[in-house]
Amino acid sequence: MSSNDSRYKRQLLVNKLGPNAQQKLSDARVLIVGAGGLGSPTSLLLAGAGVGKITLVDPDTVSLSNLHRQILFGESDIGKFKSTAGQQRLRDLNSEIEIKAINEALIVDNAERLVSQATVVVDAADNFLVSYLLSDLCLEKRIPLVSASVLTTHGYLGVFCGTRDKPAPSLRAVFPAPSSDINNCNSAGVTGPSVGIIGSYQAQEVLKVIVQSDSQLLGKLMNLDLWDYRQYIIDFNESQEPKQKAKIVSLSQLNQQSLLLDVRGQQEVDDDPIINTQFAGSIKHIPLDQLNDRLNELEPNTTICCICKSGQRALNSAQRLIDNGYNDVLVSSR
Repeated sequence: MSSNDSRYKRQLLVNKLGPNAQQKLSDARVLIVGAGGLGSPTSLLLAGAGVGKITLVDPDTVSLSNLHRQILFGESDIGKFKSTAGQQRLRDLNSEIEIKAINEALIVDNAERLVSQATVVVDAADNFLVSYLLSDLCLEKRIPLVSASVLTTHGYLGVFCGTRDKPAPSLRAVFPAPSSDINNCNSAGVTGPSVGIIGSYQAQEVLKVIVQSDSQLLGKLMNLDLWDYRQYIIDFNESQEPKQKAKIVSLSQLNQQSLLLDVRGQQEVDDDPIINTQFAGSIKHIPLDQLNDRLNELEPNTTICCICKSGQRALNSAQRLIDNGYNDVLVSSR
C-alpha cells in the first residue's frame, strides 16, 4: 500500500473527496465512449486519479489532424487504433489499474452490454445518436451519464440520468431532438484548449459522481464560452421525459413492413445508396430540409425508421414526425 499512498497522497489531502475516496475510485468502472478530444484529457485524469477500471470505446485511428487537441496520442501513434494507443498510454501512466480497449463503434448491438458493466458512463462521442443511445440506456438502468460537447470554443457539460437514489432527467428531457445543423469539429473547427478544459471538467464530474458529492452537476447543465471566459449553469431537474421518443435501432431489427426514410441529401444518397439487400422493406428518400413539406407522402400508421449518416438528422426528422402525430417512429444510422 505504500506505493499507492505515495501515488495518491496529494489527492487524498482534498477533504471534499470525503471518506474512503480512494477505495471508491478503485472500485469504480468507467466506460468512456470516444477517445478523441474530450476522451483524451478525461481518460488521462481518471487514470491518474486511480479509477479501478476504464474501458475506452472508439473505432477510429489516430491521424495527424487529431494531435492538436487529442493529447492522449503522439506522432508515433498515427495509424493506430485510438483505443489501443490510449490503452498503452494510460497503462504507462498508471499500471495499477485495468484499462480495456474496444476498437469498435458503440452501436445498438453492443451498447447495452457495455453500459451495464459500468458504474459511470462518459459520453465523449461527438455523435448525437451515440449520446442519445447512451442516455436511453443509462436512464433505464439508472447509471450516471456525464455528457459533454464542444465546438469551436463553446461547449456544455452535465450529469444526466443519475442513480435510483439520486435520479436526474435524461439527455432527451433537455434536448428532445438535436439541432438540424450538422456542423461538427471537422466542419466548424475546435481549439485544443477548449476540449482540454471541458474534458478536465468532465473528469472532475466523474470523480464527484463516484464519491457521491452533493456538488456534482446532477440535473444541471453548465454552458461555457472558453474564448471570453463566460459560463452559466441551468438547472434542468424539473424537465420531463418525453412522452414519446424514437427508439434507436439497427437495420437488422426492422421488418419488411417498415419504411426506411433516408433523410440525407441527394448527393450523399447517390454516393452511398441503401440497397435492398441491406434491408428487405421499402426505402424512401426525403431530405430533411424537405420533410415538413412532404409529410403527406408518409403513411401515419406505418413503422418509419429515419436514417442518415451520423443519426443527427435522423433524430431531428423523427421528432418532427412525432410532433405531427406519427406514433411508430424509429431511428438508425447509415
